Amino acid sequence: MLEPPVVVPTVRDEIERGERAGYEYLGVAVDALGESLPIREVPSEADDSDIRDHLDIGEAESILGVLAHGGAVATDDLAARRVAERRDLPVTGSIGLSCLVSNASRSTAKRLTSGSMGGANTEGTTRRSRA
Repeated sequence: MLEPPVVVPTVRDEIERGERAGYEYLGVAVDALGESLPIREVPSEADDSDIRDHLDIGEAESILGVLAHGGAVATDDLAARRVAERRDLPVTGSIGLSCLVSNASRSTAKRLTSGSMGGANTEGTTRRSRA
């Protein structure tokens, strides 16, 4: 089973900018940020110029974040996938992320409707995190 991806602030910012620019499909990812997709800072000492010199900032920080915190690198960028694979890091792409978010959403919905969240409304009420 693939470990949950690590999302770094740079990638979160890119996703949020994309949604604001009109790429509405990114709304699912924005909703998942901080919930099923945790945000992890890249430690300041995580400076691997080999990675930073060959990749854009989002991919580079994603790989550095996984090296620091564990998880999987989420990218569709071929160069980033190759760097991650050379370092034996698990990699997923947009389809893998979609499956992860979808499974997390189904799991949350199931807990809400089964009442297993300790005092949750068991009448099938769901909550949306964004207005």
